[in-house]
Amino acid sequence: MKLPAFLRFLEPRVQKPIDGLGMRGHIRVERTAGGIVELVHDSPNFIVDAGLEAVADLLIGSNGGGFEGSIFRMAVGDGGSVPGDILNPKLPDATWPGRTGLFHEILRKDINTFTRPTANSMRFQANFNPFGLVDASGYSLADKVVNEASLIIGDGVLTVGDDPRQINKTSPDSVDGDEVMLSMRTFRSASFDEAEDVTITITWTITVAKAA
Repeated sequence: MKLPAFLRFLEPRVQKPIDGLGMRGHIRVERTAGGIVELVHDSPNFIVDAGLEAVADLLIGSNGGGFEGSIFRMAVGDGGSVPGDILNPKLPDATWPGRTGLFHEILRKDINTFTRPTANSMRFQANFNPFGLVDASGYSLADKVVNEASLIIGDGVLTVGDDPRQINKTSPDSVDGDEVMLSMRTFRSASFDEAEDVTITITWTITVAKAA
């Protein structure tokens, strides 16, 4: 498939690898409030360069200068919309491959559920609820929303209580230096106001397979 000039930066991600082996991801975002589940977003994700390097580090391990770990955390943020229009998500451009974090992260935590839907795919699910967890100073918008998410590789050690962290509040939490963003996605804004007792559920599926 030949891409137009303004999308050429995507070629390494859509063309078949030489050896026929590839990795692709898919993200589904749901919002639950008052017992009603709303589908917010359902599409392929965007795997960033730092994430690909982290996968290589995991494969070679500490013996080859890499590290031990796995995909085990996710993050959500409110910087994924076009300025002045919270319902219009930012679209991938030539800067996305080099990103190492969300545009404005609100909260990161451990993944809640790990499954294997097929022999060569992995599914990760995390539930985000702002009640008692999110300091209002961590938002970048007056509206308390989420409109971006990321999948994170790290040491793979889960913590009781899901180890929630906020890196952009007035007194920011620290995060482990080995946590690396594998992939990200922006989507239309969904309310994340604790007054609504809302839960945002992110379901991420990563598939490793030979190209047809």
